[in-house]
Amino acid sequence: MSGEDEGKALQEALEVIKEQRQIIEALKREIAELKKQLEAARRAGKRQAGPFSRAELKPNPKPPGRKAGHPAAHRPVPEQVDRTLRARLPILCQCGGCIKHADTQAQYQIDMPVPVPVQTTRFDVEIGHCLRCGKRHQGRHAEQTSDALGSAAVQMGPGLMGVASLLKHKHGLSYGAIGQLLEGLTGQRFARSSYVRADTRLAERLLGTYSRMVLQLKRGAVAYVDETGWRVGGAPAWLWVVANDAITVYAIEDSRGHEVIKNLLGSDFAGVLKADCFTAYDSKALADIEHSKCLGHLIRRSRELEDSKAGRAMAFSRQVTVLLREALRLRERREQMSEHGARVARGRLEAALDRLLAGSYSDPDNVRFAKLLRRHRRSLFNFLDGPGVEATNNTAEREIRQAVIIRKTNGCNRTVTGKRNHAVLASVIRSCFRLKRDFVRYVLSLLRQRGPAVLDFAVP
Repeated sequence: MSGEDEGKALQEALEVIKEQRQIIEALKREIAELKKQLEAARRAGKRQAGPFSRAELKPNPKPPGRKAGHPAAHRPVPEQVDRTLRARLPILCQCGGCIKHADTQAQYQIDMPVPVPVQTTRFDVEIGHCLRCGKRHQGRHAEQTSDALGSAAVQMGPGLMGVASLLKHKHGLSYGAIGQLLEGLTGQRFARSSYVRADTRLAERLLGTYSRMVLQLKRGAVAYVDETGWRVGGAPAWLWVVANDAITVYAIEDSRGHEVIKNLLGSDFAGVLKADCFTAYDSKALADIEHSKCLGHLIRRSRELEDSKAGRAMAFSRQVTVLLREALRLRERREQMSEHGARVARGRLEAALDRLLAGSYSDPDNVRFAKLLRRHRRSLFNFLDGPGVEATNNTAEREIRQAVIIRKTNGCNRTVTGKRNHAVLASVIRSCFRLKRDFVRYVLSLLRQRGPAVLDFAVP
């Protein structure tokens, strides 16, 4: 065989190899796609609850119920017993034999009377006028919640107002549903407008508390921030949440821009802003604030890329996922490590990430993801600096979940006043829940004070 023939044969062999490689890569992509479809089908087949949910099930969901080895929880025996009844034995067994009493054991049944007893208080309000200027004056008892007289003299008490607000702004019931529920329980009927006015009155009294909570966030070491779509009177709006380790503040604004965060936290905020990679948080107006990005969002994004790619295109996202998960594990081990050991481990992570980001990538999705990581490089691992900042933005996401549920079940707000009421009341209710404080008792103490009253939300 001549040299020319050998070269031609070699060229043909190379072409065949190239073609086979292309076929192999195509088959790999097809296999990856089929695996993905198979996994989705397998998980869909196991779907039990929420059949209309669009969210995918976790690959290894936790089994329901109490964990193996975990001690069972029992309700404590009530300290107060209002009445005692005896459950007597029958005389004869089904077989015809006599039954002999052997032991007596206690069972407790906690119940509430229906209708729930309500207390109606009559206030004899003294009315007079000044002998000098003729100005009208009206007496006010400490337990009154309103100065209304005449046709509007029948008002809700503080307890009923607190329960109604709790049902509205925590459990997402409409004013109509609240009226039906409370009428069925108490036998007292109030019009829908009465609940609306009561909501407004309570929110106005809680404005001082709301302002104090905002001030607390401004002075905090970290602020977890998130936002979701909302509507006010049919027009688009956004519900923002700003939270720390103890309290939660909601704000409903017409804008999704950085100015909302600037107004809520102020220009002198010295803490860490924990958020996702939404562009509003990266505004130059917030450049003076230390940022920390949510690793949970970045891991989910890298996993999505990893699942959609094959071959070399998959390698980048897979390596990013490994590095970010290692950062989470480092945070968990941080307290058991020395300062030097923690610095060395973090340095290795940062060096490995820098090597990844220094590379060039041809896949468009990898290019965009690498660009995102480069832009936020300084705020990826700063949660390792101290115990005060979480690795993820789960706090804000958890606090906004309640608003999302209310949006699904009861819609949003019809008026600007309703928007204000929801932001104030939902903030106080949620913060009471997080601090394990009784919101209704707070309302009772608030509405029985003259003048403005501010609830103390200092962290215990």
